[in-house]
Amino acid sequence: MRLTINLASRPYLDETRFYRRWGTGLVVMILFTGFMVWASVHHYSQSRKEWASARAAQAKLAELQREEVEARRILNEPQNRGTRDESQFLNTAILRKSFSWTHLMTDLEKVMPAGVRVVSIAPNIDQKKRFALKVSVEGPSRQGAVDLVRNMEKSQHFRSPIITSETASENKTNPDAAVKSDITALYTPAETLEQGAE
Repeated sequence: MRLTINLASRPYLDETRFYRRWGTGLVVMILFTGFMVWASVHHYSQSRKEWASARAAQAKLAELQREEVEARRILNEPQNRGTRDESQFLNTAILRKSFSWTHLMTDLEKVMPAGVRVVSIAPNIDQKKRFALKVSVEGPSRQGAVDLVRNMEKSQHFRSPIITSETASENKTNPDAAVKSDITALYTPAETLEQGAE
């Protein structure tokens, strides 16, 4: 039998292995800490730039709002009211003139579900100079009007469609017109979308 006897005064320690392991761990921790410090400084720098950009945009918006208030004040002066009213009338007339029934019918045809028939269309201009439509439709059930609203929501030409009223038809002889529904929606013509894209 062979016995190993250590006659040293202290137990044997493999210090090279110990320092290699802990040294590697220490280097990894230093590199990780350096990366985190760099990431924090980079994030802080980017945040300062974004906040500066946001403050500049807010200042620009505030300046434009001040200019708008000043322009409205000038237009509301007694000597300028005639010019203001004439300008509003001309702008509204130009907007009405730009409305295309042909384009509206084409856009409605794309979203109209089977079995639903348009009874009337009433376009108006709201206070924000947008085309507001009131569309009355007939169908065998209310599901046709619901499908029309869903199709409008998917279209880029119609915004915020909603069924405002539903009435059952008193004409029992025509089952295809059992339910009449009124739908309101904002309409954006194709030309307006193209101008906005530019």
